[in-house]
Amino acid sequence: MRRRVAVGFLLEMVWAWPLRANERELFAVTMRRGQPFVSLMSVAQAFQANLRIIPDERAVNLQFDNQEASITDGTVLTLNRQLVVLSVAPYWRGGELFVPLDAVQKIFYVTVHWRIHTRQVAFSPALPPPRR
Repeated sequence: MRRRVAVGFLLEMVWAWPLRANERELFAVTMRRGQPFVSLMSVAQAFQANLRIIPDERAVNLQFDNQEASITDGTVLTLNRQLVVLSVAPYWRGGELFVPLDAVQKIFYVTVHWRIHTRQVAFSPALPPPRR
């Protein structure tokens, strides 16, 4: 009986995590070559990030909290002046850049909740890395 109470209490604490408005939002996922992508512009707007498109370079510069990111349609993302390899390359459709879900995870430091049946994704705060 005590174990059930303890587990129930822990679950309540997890579900009571304070959410920002953007963390309840669902984003449409586009599939390309079997990989899920989401519009970086839509996510940046929801997270109130500063986003600047550089058309000549086909690049996007982004600022969110203490993160600075630069991303193109290649497989490498620059995050706080460090190179980060993505699972697959982002792609442009019209004037919008679609990025793989791991790019959003790395830029915004979030946990991805991929709803495969509805092709939607939601994001929630990731737990901070353990201190050493």
